[in-house]
Amino acid sequence: MNNKTIPIQMRELIARVRDGNYVVNEEHNKTGKNLNMRDMLKITRMLNEELENKKNAYDQDIEEEKFRNNFKDINVNIKYIPLEVYNDYVFWGGTVDGIIQFAYKVTDNEATSGVEFNYLPDFSPDNAENDEIIKRIESYYNTFYKYWQNNLLQK
Repeated sequence: MNNKTIPIQMRELIARVRDGNYVVNEEHNKTGKNLNMRDMLKITRMLNEELENKKNAYDQDIEEEKFRNNFKDINVNIKYIPLEVYNDYVFWGGTVDGIIQFAYKVTDNEATSGVEFNYLPDFSPDNAENDEIIKRIESYYNTFYKYWQNNLLQK
């Protein structure tokens, strides 16, 4: 479609379907036929199937355990966000000690994959422990990336 993120595309498509401005494809809808409720439901189901979260019941727990293992010798409090696994991207992250937010993104394009950080107001860049936490988050990304790149996106 374009370079917008999948959730933004989904919101726009749903809005267009609700407004009746959705064209399934130009060739199919050249008859000028207005879409009825049944047609719109088919389109919505098709969109939902394409954007279905493909994680299984164990993926979140496994990732949390592997991530926690990086911090066995450091006492940290980690709050995770839900793991999102789709056909063309994987997204996951959390907050460490209430001061460092991180997000892992794996796509089929290395340029758009990576780890992003957001430092909350209580973050102190001078604290050596924070530097160690950031290094460990970055180092775990390599494991996360390889696993999801090999097991999901290569299929």
